Amino acid sequence: MKHNTLVLCLLFTACAGAALAQTKISGTGNCGKADASHVVEVGDRAGHALVLTKDSCTWTTPMEMAGLKSKTYTGAITSDVSGEKSQDRGYVVMTMDNGDKAYIRFQGAGTSKEGGVHSGEGTWTYTGGTGKLKGLKGKGTYKSTGASADATEDQVEGEYSLPEAGAKGKKD
Repeated sequence: MKHNTLVLCLLFTACAGAALAQTKISGTGNCGKADASHVVEVGDRAGHALVLTKDSCTWTTPMEMAGLKSKTYTGAITSDVSGEKSQDRGYVVMTMDNGDKAYIRFQGAGTSKEGGVHSGEGTWTYTGGTGKLKGLKGKGTYKSTGASADATEDQVEGEYSLPEAGAKGKKD
């Protein structure tokens, strides 16, 4: 009897692990000039400002999840800028080819030079989704680069999982 209980426990554990298995993802996106940007000088030292930006971007190499491909994403970003360095955090809404959405929170650090050359990197986590992406979980990293203030390329990689009902939707 103990042997059967042990086997059942192992099977349930394996099934639970499979239901929450992480799937690798990656993608590349491009963002143009910011839709909106607000800068507030802090005043405690030269070059210290708080910046709020909204960007609209498109996926040049889409991410694929649950049989869907990412099309666009918008970011709402806050940056604490001190000279050439910044601490960044914000939220992203990613829209898939069928209209479903994924919600993301991120944080990272960046640098910018005169003339607009900039780069940044950090981490992100999914906070949820709609439709086939309901219950979406996952995390990853990003790297951003740009040769001007009006163009940014984002390289994104990570992993995701969906609840069992979402995983069944992958076969559709």
